[in-house]
Amino acid sequence: MTKNVLQNIGSLKPFEIRNSYITLILGAPSTYIYLEIIKHYNPDIILPFYGNIVFALIFLLIGISANFRVKFILQNYGWLVFGSTMAFQHYLTYATHLNNFSLDILLVNYVFVFGSVLLLSNRILVLIYSFTEAIHLAYVVYISDLDAMRESAILLSTMAIFICAFWMMNGFIRYQRKMELLNSTLEDTVQQHTLDLEIRAKELLEKNKDLEEFAYVVSHDLKRPLRNIYTLTDWLSEDDDEQINAEAIKSLQQIKGQVAQMDLLVEGILNYSLQAEPEQSVKEVNLHTTVKRIVDSLAGENVSVSLEKKLPRVLYNESQIQQIFFNLLQNAIKHNDKEHIEISIDYEVNKLQYKFFIKDNGPGIAEKYHGKIFELFQKLQTDVQEEAIGIGLALVKKIVERNDGKIYVKSTEGNGATFIFTIPKK
Repeated sequence: MTKNVLQNIGSLKPFEIRNSYITLILGAPSTYIYLEIIKHYNPDIILPFYGNIVFALIFLLIGISANFRVKFILQNYGWLVFGSTMAFQHYLTYATHLNNFSLDILLVNYVFVFGSVLLLSNRILVLIYSFTEAIHLAYVVYISDLDAMRESAILLSTMAIFICAFWMMNGFIRYQRKMELLNSTLEDTVQQHTLDLEIRAKELLEKNKDLEEFAYVVSHDLKRPLRNIYTLTDWLSEDDDEQINAEAIKSLQQIKGQVAQMDLLVEGILNYSLQAEPEQSVKEVNLHTTVKRIVDSLAGENVSVSLEKKLPRVLYNESQIQQIFFNLLQNAIKHNDKEHIEISIDYEVNKLQYKFFIKDNGPGIAEKYHGKIFELFQKLQTDVQEEAIGIGLALVKKIVERNDGKIYVKSTEGNGATFIFTIPKK
């Protein structure tokens, strides 16, 4: 029990240990230099036991010891500081007596009393320190050959210094406790908010998982009847039965077109909702080979796609980077109104990112639609015969931004369009 009490009294907080060892390391040479200056200007001054050297070394060693991170030293650092400062204080009091209360030594005594009280910052240690120093000072004053006025001046000035230092120390301790309480409240608040965020993040993760499962199930269940309807209409439209007239065949073709459109829509929703996180399956992708393969699959007699230079290798999810280039190239082909479609692919690179350009010779896009084309289910053409469902560019935007990139378009109506997107360097 007694051991724990003593250990608690002598323990210091990390910032108090730091302040103490900095003070001691700086105070050691300062004390030595000041006393040497006094000796230089007052050769008759008495410094017994080489105290200026001994205590300078003691302060320096105690200051340095805090950096060794020894558990015993850190736990009892308050006692080391208290013991060394109190020993030096009594040494100064004794030296003051030997020098007949010379003003030079007396000033050192006063300064050290004031600094020691502030440095200790523990009321019990300060009381012990003050009580023993008061008794010692009173004793040396009593046995010295001083007149009543000098005795009173020394004792009262020392008492005033103790009171002032103690008052400042109490103010510091109150402020420190107030800050500790504030920090404790703040830590509790931060912990609670962190816990709330973790709970919400977990809930969102579960909801996202449920949505992904829902999207998959809905898409899967919708695609089966769509395939059956498409197969049936395809079979009926090819039937040579005279009972099926031209009007019925036309209606069946319209049904087939609508079913194909719905199938594209369901597939698009599935791709959009089930995109993997960018961190998953990231690897080095040879873009030149990958894009070349996509270009070959989309090329035709009236479609020309050129690579301005060899594309680089990038760190990316391979299926996602394929989706980006395929959708952008398919979009450039699908919405092109020229007899001969010309598309070029180029890129630039800097210290932070790759910037890719996909330029076409199509009808262009008015500036007011530059943001709209990247929104889900938004398309500029409303012709149902067009195989467009308004998901392709939205999907590209989602993939690019999830991978910390940006995508935008530069175009004016009638002058083609250039889609630009970035891939960060990793």
